[in-house]
Amino acid sequence: MLNKITVLQKNSGQRLDKLLTEKLKNQTRSQIKKLIEQGLVLINNKPTKVHYFIKAGDKISITTGVKKQNLNNNLKPSSYNLIPNLLFENNNFLIIEKPIGLLVHPTDIGEKNTLVDWLVKKYPKIKEVGEQKYRAGIIHRLDKDVSGIMVVVKNNITFFHLKEQFKKRLVKKEYTALVYGNIEDEKGEINLPIGRNKDGQFVAHPRKGKEKFADKDRIAKTKYEVLEYVKDYTLLKVRILTGRTHQIRAHLSAIGHPIIGDKLYKPKKKFFHLFQKRIKVVELDRIFLHLTKIGFNDVQLQWQEFDSPLPKNLKQYLDETKN
Repeated sequence: MLNKITVLQKNSGQRLDKLLTEKLKNQTRSQIKKLIEQGLVLINNKPTKVHYFIKAGDKISITTGVKKQNLNNNLKPSSYNLIPNLLFENNNFLIIEKPIGLLVHPTDIGEKNTLVDWLVKKYPKIKEVGEQKYRAGIIHRLDKDVSGIMVVVKNNITFFHLKEQFKKRLVKKEYTALVYGNIEDEKGEINLPIGRNKDGQFVAHPRKGKEKFADKDRIAKTKYEVLEYVKDYTLLKVRILTGRTHQIRAHLSAIGHPIIGDKLYKPKKKFFHLFQKRIKVVELDRIFLHLTKIGFNDVQLQWQEFDSPLPKNLKQYLDETKN
């Protein structure tokens, strides 16, 4: 069945999935998101995204009546057979390495085989740790397609102890990233608020003097340091002083140096142009971003610091690029 909706002025600025939840009474919000992700929802005859903010006059067409099993095709475990590597464990916390493809916790569509699922199965008592059951034991997260070291807490005393350190920006987190182009300044700080663009994607916005670009933007700060210049690329050490969604990816893209292998923020064309330089866009099978170091004070106020080297595939790509 094909449903058509013309957006009225009163709905302008509303998020697409929320509008459709109101209009399509026979579809759950999760099913609506699946319809959008499968390209069955068009805005002005073009596929769109779940977080698109609609405008007055937009023509929305929705194909419904798809068999239930088809709607659930994308609910297959996104991280089948992916398990973290356990580096350290004591009575209060775990230190793990998260591989790419492993979702940290389920979203509102209820994915299975997440890191939280693995934790609950291995440590059943962890279900009671934290403020939200779907994030049991999780004090920070990594994007599904980003690998690296993580701390997972095993009790609520440690949870709130570490939560306070994250809030006060006392936790040390260092990432390694390979970006397009040679960054001129060996050290720098990116101080651009992050919010959603008209398509719902998180982006770094400019400032208007000392004010934010948009009221809903959130302050974000990222520091970087050049580790090495590798031909037309730069290997960076990156630290985040705030924890916004896609912060490193959005910030580096905003200053003209997107991360190699980042499918969301990659250059739009086959060649990336940086001033007079023409750099071929690399089709890497993953983003070159890895959380390599984490440090914090444990509940005994002893500094703990752990490292995770680059995964073999990133190390191999880096070595081959140098040759």
